[in-house]
Amino acid sequence: MIKSIIKRDDLHPKVLVSVRANFEVLGKDTIKDNLSVVDWHMPVSFRPNKYAVSVNSVGSIRSMISKSGNFVINFMGLEHSTSVLSCENKDGLFMDLFSSAGLSKEESETVESPRIREAKAFLECEVEHELESGDHTIFIGR
Repeated sequence: MIKSIIKRDDLHPKVLVSVRANFEVLGKDTIKDNLSVVDWHMPVSFRPNKYAVSVNSVGSIRSMISKSGNFVINFMGLEHSTSVLSCENKDGLFMDLFSSAGLSKEESETVESPRIREAKAFLECEVEHELESGDHTIFIGR
């Protein structure tokens, strides 16, 4: 039996995915920005440059990425661990996760979704593939 000595909070850098989509909230169409913590992510191609994220199939983030066709992967540093953890298990559909986490959003250069100013690095992605995988959806962005 192999026993893990790595704690979940030691797995860094954490990634926050940000998205902007036209979304229905309480029966009214609105443009909404949202964030989600993503634990499962990886590069999947260098040429062309592609990156995959796996998001929970339940919740607004999956629907918003699918609808908008783009997202931003924000690589957060250890100094923002508290901000990142404050976004875990929360759905930004009815609250502004950017401000509640103390993070600043800025406009992206190539996609509609905003990025996080405090991120160490970011990838602006257009959805190329969407794959249902059990209780998660994998988005491959280019």
